[in-house]
Amino acid sequence: MHVDRELACTIAGQLVTAASQRPHVLERRSGSELLEPQRDLPGPFLAPSPRQLPLPGQAGFADAATGKAFLAAIEPYIASASEVRLFNQLYKEIQARKGQVRGAVESTWINIALTAAGLEAIGADASAFPDAFRQGMAAWAGLIGDAGPSAPQTWTAPFTGGARVHAVMILASDTEQDLEAGTVWVRAVMAEHNVAEAGVQDGHVRPEPNRGREHFGFKDGISQPFIPGVTAGQNKKGNDVIAIGEFVIGYADEDDHVSGQPAPPAQPGQPGYNPTPPPPAPALPAWATNGSYLVYRRLRQDVAAFQQFVHDQAQPLGLPADAVGAKLVGRWASGVPLETVQGEKGERDAAAGDPGADPQSPLLRDDRINRFDYQKNDADGHLVPRAAHIRKTNPRDEDPPGRPEANRHRLLRRGIPYGPEFQPTEPAYPGAGPVPDNQDRGLVFICYQASLEDGFEFVQQRWANTPEFPQPGDGRDPIISQDVNLRDMTIPQRGSIPMAQWGHHHRRRLLLRALAERTAHTQPTVKRRAGSTVARRLPILEPNKNRRRK
Repeated sequence: MHVDRELACTIAGQLVTAASQRPHVLERRSGSELLEPQRDLPGPFLAPSPRQLPLPGQAGFADAATGKAFLAAIEPYIASASEVRLFNQLYKEIQARKGQVRGAVESTWINIALTAAGLEAIGADASAFPDAFRQGMAAWAGLIGDAGPSAPQTWTAPFTGGARVHAVMILASDTEQDLEAGTVWVRAVMAEHNVAEAGVQDGHVRPEPNRGREHFGFKDGISQPFIPGVTAGQNKKGNDVIAIGEFVIGYADEDDHVSGQPAPPAQPGQPGYNPTPPPPAPALPAWATNGSYLVYRRLRQDVAAFQQFVHDQAQPLGLPADAVGAKLVGRWASGVPLETVQGEKGERDAAAGDPGADPQSPLLRDDRINRFDYQKNDADGHLVPRAAHIRKTNPRDEDPPGRPEANRHRLLRRGIPYGPEFQPTEPAYPGAGPVPDNQDRGLVFICYQASLEDGFEFVQQRWANTPEFPQPGDGRDPIISQDVNLRDMTIPQRGSIPMAQWGHHHRRRLLLRALAERTAHTQPTVKRRAGSTVARRLPILEPNKNRRRK
């Protein structure tokens, strides 16, 4: 997989237009009760359905005045999480009544995110934001393993060499026609305010029977954090309940400290205690409340190489090819976990194949598919290898690190496939040189967190790229760890297998901020530790002030 990376944030009220000031306090609530801040959270952030998936296009402001004018023009059309949630509820009710009838209710969502360079371009002070945001992704490439074919000099335009952009627009729609109409409108507003478009990334839901799956063929986005008072409905899947402050700036996190505020120094006897602590980091500005850091990754997938690999490893490992792929991911292609789920009697034999191949399998039900842990019955990884992708990136109750620590590094993941469908006669990607356009496919991955260092960068560096996590000899994440060309992964009771890269990353990091009505926020504590959506079209705003959109 291959990487373009940058940081951005969407901002609201105080930097763009006048805004009302209605004080509110966020409380932890149970069930499906909505929190008032949903009116200020961006739509694709906390309440997207599988049909509304964000894709970016990048742009640049000519100067502060025109940049602010452009944001003011776009602001009334930015979707909130509350609006998306209500729409999704209506869609499900109509679908339940009419069956799988599409077109009964449709939508188009728009959002925007600004980089640190974009903030500065409109006159905002970004000095309080962490280095990981202000310096951009290229500066951190070595830290998280963007090397070789994923190094900044290999990134596609407009990010080649770590070039900075100002903003990312996100458009998502249920129909190609509505998406095209939304794109035409956004481009007209950009032209009116002299905003330059630097590039567009298209994405789309894959056609049946692969709807909801990424190009390697696996069901995607199954395990997501449940955020009390924000996530709609009851927690039927049994997902981990995670504090909103792990994802949204200005709220209590898993340690009951407010994200975006200075971390108090560790006390004697606590981990990280320093008798002469450095000065605390500055608090983020008030307009950052209800914002989140967004990581954008363009993950190119070499499907032919992946399929050849699992085929070649089948005989040495004594498993069918589809079971080898399931061992790498931790789930079968259907989404059914290799792990025994709650209520299931006895372990399943991986050699028996994907139990979710039967669409009526009870293991596919919402109340079964995500109800499992590792430590009690699979500490050695004989079912789900400890280096498998889903176990590396969400260790659940694995010890180490233990559930409390794992919950401090959860991500809200959003994404959508891009590129043409794989054809069985296609060869693997060439060892050098560009990938042909008719073979360039992969996943546009987006995730949200309230801290880049504790979120994506921690998961990528400390877990996915570390062969000693969670135990020595486990190996690297076989799917997203690309810091070295040849990697090893241990499959207990089967042996260790070497793996080459089967894709490249293009990542961007952004701070997403709701362009919505501004409200005051009471901060009670202090942070201790540092359908058929056709979603595409994100104009990229380029920092070249002399460039005009053509």
